[in-house]
Amino acid sequence: MQGARMVSLRSAFFLSLLERSALVALSLGSSVILARLLKPEEIGIYSVSLAVLAVAQVLRDFGVGNFLIQESDLTEAHINTAYGVSLIVGIVLFLLVWLLAPYAADFYSEAAMVETIRISSLNFILLPFCTISLALLRRDMSYDRLVSVNLASAFGGFLVSVGLAHLDCGPNSMAIGAVFGNVITGLGAWLVRPDRELIRPTLTEWRKIVNFGGQSSLANVVTAISMNANDLVVGKVLGFHSVAIFSRAQGVMNIFHRDILSAVRNVAFPAFADFHRQGLAPELTHARFIVLLTAFAWPFYGLVSLYALEVVRFMFGGQWDEAVSLVPIFCLAGALFAVNSLIPQLLIAVGKIHIVTRAEVVLQPLRFFMIAAAAYFYRSVEACAVAYLISSMIALPVFTWALARVFPAHVLDFISGLLPSFLVAVVTLVPVSVHVYFSGFSRGVPIDFSEILLASGISAAVWVFSLLWLNHPLSEEPMFLRVVTRFSLAGNRRF
Repeated sequence: MQGARMVSLRSAFFLSLLERSALVALSLGSSVILARLLKPEEIGIYSVSLAVLAVAQVLRDFGVGNFLIQESDLTEAHINTAYGVSLIVGIVLFLLVWLLAPYAADFYSEAAMVETIRISSLNFILLPFCTISLALLRRDMSYDRLVSVNLASAFGGFLVSVGLAHLDCGPNSMAIGAVFGNVITGLGAWLVRPDRELIRPTLTEWRKIVNFGGQSSLANVVTAISMNANDLVVGKVLGFHSVAIFSRAQGVMNIFHRDILSAVRNVAFPAFADFHRQGLAPELTHARFIVLLTAFAWPFYGLVSLYALEVVRFMFGGQWDEAVSLVPIFCLAGALFAVNSLIPQLLIAVGKIHIVTRAEVVLQPLRFFMIAAAAYFYRSVEACAVAYLISSMIALPVFTWALARVFPAHVLDFISGLLPSFLVAVVTLVPVSVHVYFSGFSRGVPIDFSEILLASGISAAVWVFSLLWLNHPLSEEPMFLRVVTRFSLAGNRRF
């Protein structure tokens, strides 16, 4: 691996995965606690409030973070202009959201949304102070410093949200926790920078940044609208209770789709951009990332689908059992998303953001209208979940087409490389499938935890064996070999 980095690519990925695992644990703990401290309607109010802010949330960055990471010839003028653009966008969005909050609350006939939205709008003032420092740390692959900042922010937000929920602050507890977390991020990201210099906002390079940011923002806006269609449309048509059920089921999928995949994206995008700057072949790294990723993702989604009742009961409690039937649908969608999850990062890293924008402009409105039509005509959250799944099926060939536009020779290797992961997933899920079959797929009583632990342990052992037997690329990774060797030595000592 060429290029000046503070850590190697594997070490960076390990640190990023460690960070995301800790963040997932905090998020899971927060979800478990808040699901018991807050009513479904209160969580629904916060979810819909965030959905209302979705377009503003994606515009707040205006693509300046990704611009700083992928720019081949980064100068101080670029950094200062990026900061200036971020400040302008942040201030404008804060004022608009603050003024329009009452109208959003009137639309949903929920007065409590005004205060929740206005508290959340404070993030637009804070985020410009976070974006630039975080982007520069990611460009330099300084994941040791990023980990400390992000963990401190998440833990601080967790404590504030749970504490305020315990004091009966309702949906505002989560909004205030998010603001507090961003305060910590802004201060922490500046403190861990090597120079700690104050960035002076300018607009000297505004044309270049606005050109990139305009395309990035267009793709992000349509993505945000479609991804939040479940909250916006389901909340309006089916009510806050239904949107909370839908959101919780999707949240189970997001344990991997959003949280774990973030660890991969955080490393992959700067790595792709660095390879491209050096004249190397980032598409080869992309193919390996996907093969390794699906070796984890597909068995995970299968396991969660089979134990959906137990997972929902553990994470949220018995009051959320309506979400159980939706979990397998979302998990299948997540398994499909895992395949194309890094294609946008690869294309943006090599300067092809316009292709990503075209694909998103086609796919995301389609997803929005499919979920909206399902909610309106079928009046059920199950129909909305199926619409979400179908949209993910359509996205797979579209992004494969986008990949073929830039790397035509890479597509066949990319697709054929998925076969080992598919075989590993099928073999791995046999023990737990047998266990669930004899326990009943439509059971109303959760399986005993000790039984799940035993069956999952057997599947984990089968997973390791299948990786080695099928000669999966993951079995060649040094970290995997060290773990397997260590367990083998520990077993030999016992016997």
